[in-house]
Amino acid sequence: YFIHNCYSHVIFFGFFIMFLMSFVLYFYGNSFKFNLKRSDSRMIELILQVLVVNFLVIMAGPGFWLIQYQGRMFRQSELTLKVIGHQWYWSYEYGDDSSLVFDSFMKPLDDLGLGDFRLFDVDNRCVLPVGVNIGLYCTSSDVIHSFAVPKCFVKMDALNGLLMKITFNFSCCGLFYGQCSEICGANHSFMPIAL
Repeated sequence: YFIHNCYSHVIFFGFFIMFLMSFVLYFYGNSFKFNLKRSDSRMIELILQVLVVNFLVIMAGPGFWLIQYQGRMFRQSELTLKVIGHQWYWSYEYGDDSSLVFDSFMKPLDDLGLGDFRLFDVDNRCVLPVGVNIGLYCTSSDVIHSFAVPKCFVKMDALNGLLMKITFNFSCCGLFYGQCSEICGANHSFMPIAL
């Protein structure tokens, strides 16, 4: 919710500045006479610099707060889930000690039942609790992958040798589907995610 509000404010301010600049250029663009020997516009320059600095502070403030919030949330996570991207399946490890490990492959067409989604259903679904802060680590064993579940607002790159982390929680029960959203090879479109 907070990220959505930040993006809304950024887009609003961006369009406002574009509109203001277009207005000034359209109505006053040809009427400016520049005198290079004389510069008496120091007050206007100062006002514009103050406006730009204020705009940057307004835009950066929520971002800094969000970084701090994510750090606090990750320290307070009650469940740790490690996701490893392979060509062309996902591995899941529950807990800090990796006590439960399993692979998740796309279901073949022959195994699909009534109500299953083609190209989205997997043989082993990752089951996560509702209302619990989940610390998600994501990495890859080979090429670049991207763990993306749009309904959960989760999208993070899985890079070989790098451990990415994010914290999220589910506010309601459900079955959430996603896919690898990075072109990682021939079977890139056959790496579904089911949470």
